[in-house]
Amino acid sequence: MLAELWRYWTTFAPERVRKFGYLQRLIALEFRAKRCAAAWEPHIRRCRNIIIKVADLCAKQKTCVILGSGLLLEVPLSALASRFEVVYLVDIFHMPSVRAEAKKHFNVKLLTGDITGVFQAIKERKAPGPHQPAPPPRIPHLKDADYIVSCNCLTQLAGPFTQYFEKERGFSDLDSDKVAFQVMEKHAHALAHEAAGVALLITDVERYVMAGDKIVTRTDLLKAFKLPDTPTHIHNEEWEWAIAPAPEEDPMRDIEHVVEAKVYLRLTEEEKKAAEEAGAEGEPPSLDDRFADAGSAPAADAPEGS
Repeated sequence: MLAELWRYWTTFAPERVRKFGYLQRLIALEFRAKRCAAAWEPHIRRCRNIIIKVADLCAKQKTCVILGSGLLLEVPLSALASRFEVVYLVDIFHMPSVRAEAKKHFNVKLLTGDITGVFQAIKERKAPGPHQPAPPPRIPHLKDADYIVSCNCLTQLAGPFTQYFEKERGFSDLDSDKVAFQVMEKHAHALAHEAAGVALLITDVERYVMAGDKIVTRTDLLKAFKLPDTPTHIHNEEWEWAIAPAPEEDPMRDIEHVVEAKVYLRLTEEEKKAAEEAGAEGEPPSLDDRFADAGSAPAADAPEGS
C-alpha cells in the first residue's frame, strides 16, 4: 500500500487522470499484476497469442491500433512492431514504463485520449445520463487501420465516469448501468461494423466468486449487453482468468473472470457463405462444465512522439 501511494504521488499526470481515478487504477493494476504474476500468466499468454494470430490474418499490415494499451501486459509489442509499419498505442494516460518501452521501437506511437467520447460530451454540457445517451466513441484510425485491438478495456470504459457521476450528479446504480451499457455497446458496434480492417475485441464478460470448485456468486460484467456476432466462429477464443486468487480480494475465495476474444473479419460474400456453412457443421468451443453449468445457478486528443 505504501509503495502504491508513493508511486501515485511521484507520477506526473494531468488533473483529469487523477480526478477520474485513472492513475490510481493503473498503479493498482501494476502492483496486482506483480503479486498475481503466476496466476495471470496463462491469461496474458492467451491474449498475446491471439493478438499475434489475428495480426497474421490481416491482408495488409500497415497500421495497427491498440485500444486500452494500459501497462502493455497483454500486448506483444515487439511482435506487432515487426509486422506493421506503424503501431499506435491508445490510452487515457501512458505510464513512464510504457513510454520507455515505446521508445525502443521507431514505429510505435503513443496516442493520448478518451476513446469513449464522454470527456468531450462533458465539455459540451452533454454528459450522458438518464435523459442523455452516451456519445459515439472516438476511436482513432477506425476507418483506415488494418488492425484494431480492443485490449481488455471494454468493461472498464465507463467505470471512471459513472463513479464520478454517482458522487457529483447523484447517479443511481441503474443510471450507471445504463451508461455503461451504452458505452460498451457503441464501442463494440464500432469495431464490429465500422472498422475498415480486422478488429479483435478481447474482454472479460463474467465474474465468478469461487469457494473451491463451488460458484458462490456470478456477475455479468457486460450489464446484459451481448457482444456482436462475428462473421465466423473459427478464430474466436474463450478462457478463464484467475484475476484475484485468495487472499488478493477475499481471504478464502478466488475470483475468476471469463474472457472472450471476438475476431471481426471483413469477408467477401463468398467467404461469408462458406463461413456460414462451416459454422453449421459444429458449435464453437465452450467453457468447461463447471462454468457452463453456472448459467443455471475520436480520435485521440494528441499524438506523442515515440
